[in-house]
Amino acid sequence: MSAYTLTLLRHGEIDHAGRLIGRTDLALNTQGWQQLHASWASLSRGAPVTALASSPLQRCHGFAVESALATSLPLTVDAGFAEMDFGDWDGLPSGLVEVQAPGWGLRLAAGELCPPGGEDYAGFRQRILAALAQWNTQATGDHRVLITHGGVITLLLAELLGLPFSAARLISVPRGGFAQLSLLEGHPAYLTRLESPCAA
Repeated sequence: MSAYTLTLLRHGEIDHAGRLIGRTDLALNTQGWQQLHASWASLSRGAPVTALASSPLQRCHGFAVESALATSLPLTVDAGFAEMDFGDWDGLPSGLVEVQAPGWGLRLAAGELCPPGGEDYAGFRQRILAALAQWNTQATGDHRVLITHGGVITLLLAELLGLPFSAARLISVPRGGFAQLSLLEGHPAYLTRLESPCAA
C-alpha cells in the first residue's frame, strides 16, 4: 500500500440541545451544512479527494451523498463508521449521564463501563477498525475522506497515532472540522493538519 492522506471529517452542527447523541439520527442544521461545505473546500484545495466513505447516519450521509454526486466519486457507506450506540443514555442530557455515571467517557474507554442497552468500547473499536480495513481494500488514490462522528474520530486518532484514548480526546475536532493524517504501511501515522470549521 502506498502512502496516502486520510481526512477524518466530523459532521457539522446538529440541534442536539445538550443531549448525548449517538445513534439518534438527527439531520444537520443550516450551520452544519455551511460548516461542511467550507471544510470540504478547504480539505480538497490542496489535494483532490480520491475516495469517500461515510457513516449511514443522516448527519454524515446527507453531505456525503451530495459530495459524491458533485465529484463523481464512488461512496462507501458502512454502519461500522456510525457513532457509538449509547443505548438507554442516547438522547439524554449529557449532564444527566454524567450524574448517573461520573467520568463515563474515560471509564468506557478503559473497559470499566458499558452504556445500559448499548455497546462496550471493545465492540465499538472492533467494528470501526474492521470497517476501515474493509474500506482500504476498495479505496484508491492518495486522499481518502471519511465523514463520521466525534467518537469514531477520537478512536481512530488513538489507534493510528498509537495514543491512549484519553490523550486522543485532547485532539479536539469540533463539529464541522477535520483532522488529516499521513499513512504508510509499516510506518507510524502522522497528524499533518487539524482544522476547525470554517463557517460559524
